[in-house]
Amino acid sequence: MTMRHTTHGACHAQMQLLRRLAPRSILKALLIASCISAATPAAAQNDKVLARVNGVDITSADVAFATGMYANRLGDMPEDARLSAVVDELIGLRLAADAAKAANVTNDEAYKRQMAFFEAQTLRSVFVAREVAKRVDEEAVRKAYDDQIGRMPSAQESRLRHMLLSTEAEARDVIAELDAGKDFATLAGERSKDEASKASGGDLGYLTPGQTMAEIEAAAVGLEPGQYTREPVASAFGFHIVKLEDRRTRPAPSFEALSGQIRDSLEAAATQSIMADLRAAATVEKLVPDVAPPAADDGHDHGAE
Repeated sequence: MTMRHTTHGACHAQMQLLRRLAPRSILKALLIASCISAATPAAAQNDKVLARVNGVDITSADVAFATGMYANRLGDMPEDARLSAVVDELIGLRLAADAAKAANVTNDEAYKRQMAFFEAQTLRSVFVAREVAKRVDEEAVRKAYDDQIGRMPSAQESRLRHMLLSTEAEARDVIAELDAGKDFATLAGERSKDEASKASGGDLGYLTPGQTMAEIEAAAVGLEPGQYTREPVASAFGFHIVKLEDRRTRPAPSFEALSGQIRDSLEAAATQSIMADLRAAATVEKLVPDVAPPAADDGHDHGAE
């Protein structure tokens, strides 16, 4: 049982690496087949047997392992159909692997080249992952977050409500109702012509300069929290009444919100550094010209600019 657990764990780790590094599905198939080959009937006794090919069990653990590799192909398939499809795939892999071994495919140069390439891929992935882990830990991510937040300029935000009326006379009538004590949000829901905000009582949320119409922004400058404009504010859309709910300094994004992105960035930089160090320390002869790949198409015609 220990051997089964160890073998399956090693295969799982290899598959996680392969998802990021292997460029062809055939390499994935080779590893899945090799992992299934390692699961003998005796070693699989703690797993539910879902199929059997030439006396070799395909178990629920094998299926769970392979399902992650086939996730893109399986899509939103119902669970029972997903199970059936993965089992069929593993049966096919087992049959092909057995036939390949019987035909001495393991002695073919094509097989050896693919396995050597796959081994190099896996060695690189394991080595780089180990070295990156030494450089990028929680403390490094936290420090990068603190540095990033420290460089982030502070921004003032205003939380505004507004109402849009068709005429100046209508706007003055609403102002009179507000002066009489009517609730701004209630009146906005009843009277505002702005369909986008009336359902929320005219609430525009917290805005930084430049995020709303210049007329509304200018009208809010002279207000204190809780105040509304005492004169209609004209724009191309009609006449507005603006209320300032609150002013604040925009809060910094939380560590939880940014930590994943920061970690990815640090790991990418660490990977580049590790590979650059390896290359600098080695004797490398590249016998073809260095040619930069074409720039990715971003949808803009830069030549016309």
